Amino acid sequence: MKLRLSLCVLLLGFPALAHALDARYAATLQTLCDSLVATQITERTSPDFGALVCPSRNPQEHPLHSRAAEAVYPLAVVYRTTRDARYREAARHLADWLFAKQQPNGAWGEDWPKHDGWNGTTYDQLISLAGAYPILAPELDTTERTRWLRAIRSAAEFTAANPAIANINYHPTGAVALELAARVIENPPPRWRVRAAELIRLTLASVNADNLIVGEGQGVDLGYNLAQSIGYLALYGLLTHDEPLRHRAGELLRAHAAFVYPNGSIDNSWGTRSFKWTYESGTKTAPGVYFSFALLGDQDARLGELGDRCLGYLVRDNLADGLVTYGPHAARHASTQPPCLYSTFVRAQSLATVIEFAPFLPSVEIVAPRLAPPPVRFFPTVNVAVVRTEKMMATVSAYGGIARYGRELVSRGGSLTNLWLEGFGPRGFAQTSSATRYQRPEPAHMPIEGDLLPLTPRIECTIDGVRYTNLFEANGTMRIDRVPDGFAVTVAGQLRDATGHTSDIGYVLTHRFYRDRLVKHFELTSSHDRAVTLVEPFVNDPDTTFTRRSATEFEIHPPGSATWRLTARDANLRAGENPERYWCPFPAVECYPIVADVQLHANTPTVVELELAPR
Repeated sequence: MKLRLSLCVLLLGFPALAHALDARYAATLQTLCDSLVATQITERTSPDFGALVCPSRNPQEHPLHSRAAEAVYPLAVVYRTTRDARYREAARHLADWLFAKQQPNGAWGEDWPKHDGWNGTTYDQLISLAGAYPILAPELDTTERTRWLRAIRSAAEFTAANPAIANINYHPTGAVALELAARVIENPPPRWRVRAAELIRLTLASVNADNLIVGEGQGVDLGYNLAQSIGYLALYGLLTHDEPLRHRAGELLRAHAAFVYPNGSIDNSWGTRSFKWTYESGTKTAPGVYFSFALLGDQDARLGELGDRCLGYLVRDNLADGLVTYGPHAARHASTQPPCLYSTFVRAQSLATVIEFAPFLPSVEIVAPRLAPPPVRFFPTVNVAVVRTEKMMATVSAYGGIARYGRELVSRGGSLTNLWLEGFGPRGFAQTSSATRYQRPEPAHMPIEGDLLPLTPRIECTIDGVRYTNLFEANGTMRIDRVPDGFAVTVAGQLRDATGHTSDIGYVLTHRFYRDRLVKHFELTSSHDRAVTLVEPFVNDPDTTFTRRSATEFEIHPPGSATWRLTARDANLRAGENPERYWCPFPAVECYPIVADVQLHANTPTVVELELAPR
């Protein structure tokens, strides 16, 4: 059988290197692969010889993730760049283990050896095998090559034969998987590429008026779009020499890139699958944002710069012993320590794609000036606003009404879901958010936890034992206004319970953003006398102090930074109860609650303001 060359060689028709890749990409990939190799079962007598053992003990005791075999491709890429045989052998043994787990229909299930589990990740494993094969084939004997090609063909037949499945990210992933498979299989069936093109068309048909991709949980998820779907659109365009598709992917990336924060973190506080949001790539289990930015960086210098910034966050703030962690405070909690292996091998896949393909991007002379991002971006299709000032960046979300995931996981009701302040602690995270009730809709990927409280700032009230909050408001209306020296984002709605039933309490919540100062303005009304609480959790980095200076003032002093002051007008402040419950594995942050108690009087509007500013 004819031996195909490395995919790098197959792309030599592309123009010369646009810009030298930052050496951190290759160094980081090797760091991740070293950590993955360290988890590999090396006892040849083991029935799972070659598998990667997950260090995590929660929610499973050291599971052998079938998708961990996705590391075959990154290991092969590191072998190609270093010629160190350790990586080649690790890739071969891991692939052999994966072959033994393939189902008769060509798929791999996450719940192997059961055949009724989720098998959509077959697309990812096919990408890994088809990407690695051209690199490793010269090192394989005839029997091994036959085994590899049989597995690739069978998985491609499964991918081509099945209808579009589940969430939208599987569409471009499946398209790339089929295109890569067609490059290594002799005389591939034409239907593979026909199906791949169809999957790309389905993906593009799901783009809304704000250039956001719709489909994750029947809505928009920033994390999966940025860390998977757009990257695979770009890669498919590169593989098929489809420059209009690459241009379209660049347009989508520019829209989604509004949620990259100054420290290189990704804000998926509002997305449909924000219940597994990580700052580092927006979600735990997608490949990662690195290939999306790198494969489109030739179109816009700022995209390449943002990708480098995101890589900096990974290297600087999100690695522990070479493994990708859940987030800033994960090491302080047994449920997330040591981390699950998932994020490490999927990020390695993304970085490997950068190493293999980004150097072959067309060189484009960018003559337009590098413009600063706009101070306000409003996305009316999802009711989300991003605001930037000289010293802060924030997201306000009123996104709701998602069919697949309930109010307790998604709806935000106009709350501030992410706040970065220059000089606030080691990373700038000041306020953040989490699912209103911690649940495990993807149980294999979410640790078992106790009864946690939401990290999201909120308005709440208990009536006849039922909790009502603006976080359950799925129908809030949003408005953006310019105010002197700043901008205002206003959301109006009602406090609701988890089922969507309304209370008699209405609210208008306005966030006013200035250079380095934030004012939250609450207008509350009720037809009855009610006791309402405004809950303001703040990121509690180690050694942060929270000091109540008076009935209306708290001082917040993060380590190594300026002191910040939270001041209330027409309300008193106190520390919230149960601060130990203000933790969530996603985005792996602890918070400290400060609350304001507000007494509403029947049919009498009540106004309260909270101001956060440096002392």
